[in-house]
Amino acid sequence: MIIEKLSIYGFGKHEDLTIELGPGINVLYGLNEAGKTTIQQFILHVLFGFPQRNSTLLRYEPKSGGKYGGQIQLIDEVYGTCVVERIRGKSAGEVTVHFQDGTTGNEEQLKVLLRHYDRGSFESIFSFSLLQLQGFEKMNQDELSRTLLASGTTGVDSLLLLEKKMEKTMNDLFKKSGKVPEMNVKIAELRELELDIKVEQEKVEEYTPAINRINYIDAELLKLHETKRKIDETIRNLKILRQALPLYIKKELLENELKKLGMIDFPTDGIRRFESLSERLKEITAKKQRIEDEIKELEKRKPLEIDADRRTEMELLLAQESEWHYFRTTSKTAEDEIRRLEGMKHRIFDRLGMKDKELEIQLSNADVSIRKEEEMHDLITELSNCKNQITFAEQRQHQIEKDIEENQTELVLIENEGAPSLDEIERVNNWGRIQEKLAEAKAYVLLGGKTTSNNTHRTPLFLVLVAVILFIFTFIQKELTLGIVGLIIFGFAVYLFLKSRSVTKKDPLLDEMTEFIRSHSGKEEEMEQLKQRIQVFNQKREVLKNSLTKSVEKLQVVETELEMLQIEEDRIESSLIQFLGIYGFDGLPSPGIVPELFRMIREWQEIMRDLLVIRQEKSDVDLKIGERIKEIESVLRKMVPPEAIYEMLRRESIQLNEEIETSTFISSNVDRLIPLLTETTLLVDSTKESLNLLLREAGAENEEDLYLIYDNYLQIKRLKDQLTDTKAQLSANNLLELNKGMTEEELRNKGNSAELELLSINEQINELINEKAELVHKTKQLLTDETYSQKLQLFEMKKAEFGELAIKWSQNKAISEAIKRTMSELKEKKLPEVLKSAAELFCNLTDENYSSLVVTNEGYFEAVQSNGIHYPVVELSQATKEQAYISLRLALAASLKGSAPFPIIMDDPFVHFDGKRLSNIIETVSKLGQQRQFIYFTCHKDMKEKWQDANVLDISRLGREQEEFIR
Repeated sequence: MIIEKLSIYGFGKHEDLTIELGPGINVLYGLNEAGKTTIQQFILHVLFGFPQRNSTLLRYEPKSGGKYGGQIQLIDEVYGTCVVERIRGKSAGEVTVHFQDGTTGNEEQLKVLLRHYDRGSFESIFSFSLLQLQGFEKMNQDELSRTLLASGTTGVDSLLLLEKKMEKTMNDLFKKSGKVPEMNVKIAELRELELDIKVEQEKVEEYTPAINRINYIDAELLKLHETKRKIDETIRNLKILRQALPLYIKKELLENELKKLGMIDFPTDGIRRFESLSERLKEITAKKQRIEDEIKELEKRKPLEIDADRRTEMELLLAQESEWHYFRTTSKTAEDEIRRLEGMKHRIFDRLGMKDKELEIQLSNADVSIRKEEEMHDLITELSNCKNQITFAEQRQHQIEKDIEENQTELVLIENEGAPSLDEIERVNNWGRIQEKLAEAKAYVLLGGKTTSNNTHRTPLFLVLVAVILFIFTFIQKELTLGIVGLIIFGFAVYLFLKSRSVTKKDPLLDEMTEFIRSHSGKEEEMEQLKQRIQVFNQKREVLKNSLTKSVEKLQVVETELEMLQIEEDRIESSLIQFLGIYGFDGLPSPGIVPELFRMIREWQEIMRDLLVIRQEKSDVDLKIGERIKEIESVLRKMVPPEAIYEMLRRESIQLNEEIETSTFISSNVDRLIPLLTETTLLVDSTKESLNLLLREAGAENEEDLYLIYDNYLQIKRLKDQLTDTKAQLSANNLLELNKGMTEEELRNKGNSAELELLSINEQINELINEKAELVHKTKQLLTDETYSQKLQLFEMKKAEFGELAIKWSQNKAISEAIKRTMSELKEKKLPEVLKSAAELFCNLTDENYSSLVVTNEGYFEAVQSNGIHYPVVELSQATKEQAYISLRLALAASLKGSAPFPIIMDDPFVHFDGKRLSNIIETVSKLGQQRQFIYFTCHKDMKEKWQDANVLDISRLGREQEEFIR
């Protein structure tokens, strides 16, 4: 299986990113934070699903909130070209597999494509990183051997974890001499419960004798309660007889009183009716008198006849009160505004400095339009610009004069101090001719001169030596150019040698040339310095002269320009004076205040117009105020000051309205009271007739006689009620008749005897009840005390819990034994094949320092050195441990190539390797890359450069290039 392309829609920091991968080795390089781990996790997330939100793994959802997920295009040996796409959906995302034949699949088809490997199994074989290797440093021998064993056999890591979990569970359940494990605790609890149950059994045996005694006491209590009931009934009857004795005596007395008084008939509710009628007669009589008095009083208060038209006129005028106040306010406001405008007018006039009143007319008629204002502004602007130009021209004039003075001073200084002498100038002028002759003399001496010394041959020999050296370098460096140069030098040396041998006699010109060279040789530097000094002096002097000439010309131009500007300034000032004269101003004020003067003139004209309008408004309002005063005085029929005119009108209107309302109210009340007076008179007569009828019915002549008859009636009624109550009390106890001759003393003696007997019976009952209560409490305690049953139940529960724990322990023991047998089979069957390949890789990686890897009978890994010495893996260096681990991983992946042809993903696992072993692992992985795809992530630039034939991708640059392409 080969991953061809990664298309990231949105994953972590990456968005819209495409990465092309090839077969063999793929190196993905990037600095920290470039997103290497994000790409590695993208591959695992898309193939095996997004993790749950509460998982420890990151989901890498895009920060910008865009589309989440992407595609992986791969080539499989069985299914051909496939595209796995996973995007946001359910917790693990929605996955779609696009096959080469055009069909699509879901999660089930993806599992088949991935050979039913889950993420954990895939990462345990085909994906490893530096983080996994760094943990070796802290592992002991057992942990390290287990990890290596898991890396060399498929499924062993999960079996090891399960075995470890089973052993921990068994130790938590039971230990032979432990106290904390659950089964040990249950055993101790069962022993304590057995002792408690024996104690509770002894208490239960006392229950039966106590029950027999309680039954006997109940029978005795029934007999005593029956006797007590009979005695209680006798005592109660005696008490009733004693209570009824005074009632018989009272009954006889009441009957005798009734016989003396006889019978009287009195009207029903007579006294109440009499008193009610009397009170009603008094109330009606008083009401009649009040009505008569009220009618007389109203007639006295009734006012004289009222003028209704005057009232209407007042109401109309009061309705116009707001208008009156508006007139007054408007007049006062206009007066204040006139005063304010007059003050502003005088202030502006004073500011303008004009005392002549005739100028008011001139200012009022002056043209202050926008056109005139623009004309004024143009003149001021021209004057200001002209003055600025004059100032600038004067500054330029002063600066140019200063420059001329400085140039003249510097020119004098240079000519006095740095000017060369005539002799020096002549030497410099002749030096060119001397140089030519000197070169000619040197050439003659070098090429054609004679010599008598052996030194003549030194120059050709030196040139021959140089040519030989060049020939040697040509042979070593393989540079043809050096050989050509050496050949030329050698030919020149031969020419000089032959030339020197052909000279046989002395040359006079040679001596002359030699003397000339001796005289003038070595002065080149001195003459060159002198020449440069003369040249610099001439240049400075020329520059100063040119600058001085230009400055003089500029000064003449500036002076001419300044004269023209002053003429223009006089013209503009004259125009501005003439313009201001129209508005009454003599002379030329400061140009800065001219706009302010123009503004004040315009403001003064506006004030004059406002005064005219406001004075006309005040005159109109004052006329209306006078008319309104005349109307109100006509209605009020008297003179009123303007300040209180409406107050007086309102007061008169209120008084008139009150008189009209009073007259109307009195008339309506009199009309209402006359029918009431008639009705009240009739009620008085009717009530008097009812009182007389009631007296006749009671048989009384007057009120005093009526109350006397009523008192006798009440006495008879009270005696009858008492007699009825007495009979009712006797009837309630069935004692209407009492044995004659029975006295109260006899009844008292019988009651005392019965009470003594009752007291004795109560004492017997109390003793039996107390005894029974004790027995009942004891038996109830035995019955309600569920300690025994609870202990038994708890004992059975503990036995059941102990049984469950024993079963659980047995299950874990069986699983642990099965895992050990499985582990043994894996080590005996699967591991040797992987271990053989791993040993070869390990030997190669360690540069044959170790010949193989072996597993002891105890399950520990050992590395065998070339000399045959065995070393436990835990004693090896960190890098060598990592090499053993990687060897086992690669060997296991190679053994699964037929069933799981997945790419191998590595995240910088070689950082601890030295240079030699790093070369070995790179060479090994490169060979394996011919059979399987490798995806290697690294942040080390030198690692990127060590993979010569790999497909190297720079993640940082790749992301920027795609961003620029999108933009």
